[in-house]
Amino acid sequence: MHQSTYSLGCEQVTRLVTMLLLVSSLLLLFEKLDVPLMLVFLLVLFSLLLRWHFALNPRFFLIDAAVLVVVSYFQQDAVLLLGLYIFSFASRMQLVALTPFFLYCLIKLPLPLALFPVLGLLLGLLVALWQKESDVVRREADELRLKVHRLQEEEQHLLLDYQDAQQLSRLEERNHIARILHDSLGHELTAAHLTLKALGSLLQRNEVEKALDSQAKALVRLENSLDQLKLAVRQLQRDDDTANQRFRQLFEQFNYPVDLHQSGDIEVLDPAVQQVLYSAVKEALTNIAKHAKPAMVRAQLAITGTTTRLMLENDGLFDQKNDETGNGLRYMRRRVEALGGSVAIQRDETFRLLITLPSKKEMG
Repeated sequence: MHQSTYSLGCEQVTRLVTMLLLVSSLLLLFEKLDVPLMLVFLLVLFSLLLRWHFALNPRFFLIDAAVLVVVSYFQQDAVLLLGLYIFSFASRMQLVALTPFFLYCLIKLPLPLALFPVLGLLLGLLVALWQKESDVVRREADELRLKVHRLQEEEQHLLLDYQDAQQLSRLEERNHIARILHDSLGHELTAAHLTLKALGSLLQRNEVEKALDSQAKALVRLENSLDQLKLAVRQLQRDDDTANQRFRQLFEQFNYPVDLHQSGDIEVLDPAVQQVLYSAVKEALTNIAKHAKPAMVRAQLAITGTTTRLMLENDGLFDQKNDETGNGLRYMRRRVEALGGSVAIQRDETFRLLITLPSKKEMG
């Protein structure tokens, strides 16, 4: 827990100054102290201690000061103790409440003793200003911590974007190589196949030289095809896990058991859609783990040629108004909508997250 830069809190300082004023008033009244005045002093002390231990309505403090004014008509020296109440009102910036008591003290007390309520007023105002300044500093510190927290969140999102971009680049590279294999390797194999068929015809006509030439060309094409295939395999370097396995592992490694129902193959999705869907599921499961304690988590993933739908449901009912959770959902929504998809939330007995994406990335 972070400690304040001040060694004492404002409340502790207020109590300390009050005790010093109590001791000072006792010393000032010491020569005139008798049993009735001592009783009044103890009642004032009890009044202050009572308010330190219990959060009473401030009006009661005003009543105590008014009662002390009445008592001062019978025990004139008790007027000095009003300085304690003046300090208390001033420390709370209750200037309207303290004004009549302050004027009463100035009228009733002789000049040397009249400085005591003035001192109480000044000390109270200093404490009030310090409290105000402390509140400003505390608010600024809270705002700074909030900004740092948001920057850290943004940094995490940027890191996720970078990781997603790397994964997306790998997926797109695999698709690109697959197209090369289909176009270039398919062309070479077809040409080699036709050359070998022509070789058979040449041998039947005893055109040996032409047959040998066709054989050499066919071997060259087959070697080229084999080289292209080896290069493609090296470049692909496919992950040990397929897209379907990556998604299943998200749910299998989750803190809570997940009832997963999947229809359709994730591999057929556009690489960008695959990655956004993967990130959305990861973000949703992270939110559940952090902000909910579900007894049931259920996931349904339906993939067709045109649309991909995900429903993730839990009965922990985490609060999406939480700053961290809300930011995560907004970030998820922004990425899904960038691909032409949508995010919806349903909240009744359970919390449902509904994500819809086009199976192929929308262009433009």
